[in-house]
Amino acid sequence: MKLFTKRFGEIEIEEEKIIHFPHGILGFPNIKRYIVLNHLNKPDIPFKWLQAIDSPELAFVITDPLLFEPAYNPSINEQELKELGIKDLSERGIIVIVTIPHGEPEKMTANLQGPVVVNLSSRTAKQIVLTGEEYQVRFPLLNNMPAVAGSKA
Repeated sequence: MKLFTKRFGEIEIEEEKIIHFPHGILGFPNIKRYIVLNHLNKPDIPFKWLQAIDSPELAFVITDPLLFEPAYNPSINEQELKELGIKDLSERGIIVIVTIPHGEPEKMTANLQGPVVVNLSSRTAKQIVLTGEEYQVRFPLLNNMPAVAGSKA
């Protein structure tokens, strides 16, 4: 399937890799299909794009929260897991959305309080809002950046 995006132009994607958000992402309830894309020419960095299928200009920078916060283990209630069809935690993937202030990449943060939970089998996802948790909406990433292959520590 061909997909046109603002950032990457026209690209070929595999339809079976599309992730469905029945309720959209917070702030974007009507955009329900996304795909995860690697950064062009930078496959080793810990960030990827969550590109909207039906809105070429909409894409979020995402990352695996465990790369920055190894103890990250959000408590997701049974109803939300059931809604996603997740019966076993091994079926669950978690990503978080990254915010990079324009001109200040050193101030990038990740939303650990609003993780995106994905059923890895059905590729159905939902952004969960954690309540009563210790996780931050703006978790600073720079001080918690993992070593990138080929970089000097």
